[in-house]
Amino acid sequence: MAIVGIGALGSRVAEDLARAGVGRLRLIDRDWVEPSNLHRQHLFDESDAENEEPKALAAAHRLAAINSEIELVPELRDLGPDNADDLLSDADLVVDGTDNFQTRYLLNDFCVREGKPWIYGACVSTQAMVAPFLPERACLRCLFPEPPPASAAQTCETAGILPPAAAIVTALQCALALRILATDSLPAAELLTADVLSGELRTMRLLEAPSDACPACQRRDFPALALGSQSRTKKLCGRNAVQLSAPAGECLPLEALAARLVDFAPELSSYMLRITVPEARITVFPGGRAIVQGTEDEGRARALFDRYVGS
Repeated sequence: MAIVGIGALGSRVAEDLARAGVGRLRLIDRDWVEPSNLHRQHLFDESDAENEEPKALAAAHRLAAINSEIELVPELRDLGPDNADDLLSDADLVVDGTDNFQTRYLLNDFCVREGKPWIYGACVSTQAMVAPFLPERACLRCLFPEPPPASAAQTCETAGILPPAAAIVTALQCALALRILATDSLPAAELLTADVLSGELRTMRLLEAPSDACPACQRRDFPALALGSQSRTKKLCGRNAVQLSAPAGECLPLEALAARLVDFAPELSSYMLRITVPEARITVFPGGRAIVQGTEDEGRARALFDRYVGS
């Protein structure tokens, strides 16, 4: 199975499923561990944050020590239309550990197209939300044909996350995952919500059958999977950072790029290259994807990357 996003949700789901003995876990995450993660991401510790370990790799290292009999496949990549087939095609089940609707709609479109089950999960502030989406049932687009505008949704940056909210989400996601993987009893089409401060729990029935108006289920239209459908820049929630997608065409290997940037004292490892410049810190990954820290302005991030690394 695949877990997309190894943060507050994905790291807990991965640990519980590894302890339960799920035989193969593909761990997909684009980012590294930071001190601000540690209050809600239990697989990581201060040494991971100090060394800025990629989350997927740090998680795989910890999980291997917990259960050496399972297969772990860490992927330091950003899931997108160009790599969804490569990353998700062999998964029996996909678990959502992401923090944005853009990626959730990509998961939905891919799983509807391929007939795979996936488990939605989200938490913000004190709220927890979980729902299973199964083949031949209503999908996310049946309920909400388009993602909400960014201005209409709370985020971890604007509202924070209380750690018990993440714990509830992941407990429910793991229970659903084990039920789907190990039993013949499929979960009901329900959205489960909880408020960890008030103690209020709610269950909302979802559509059982696909909507006649659903573009994905009925018309087989999957806009989130179209190449070029995602912005080439993404502001990262609560990070004062912007991610730049890998450019089309060939990219220099990290070693060659480090040689070209020698004046900036590059920090090079097998999985990333980092330089610090007066205005920002720029991290480049194999293939050309980059994260520019020090600004939330997407245009400025692109300009800084082009100035110091090259377009």
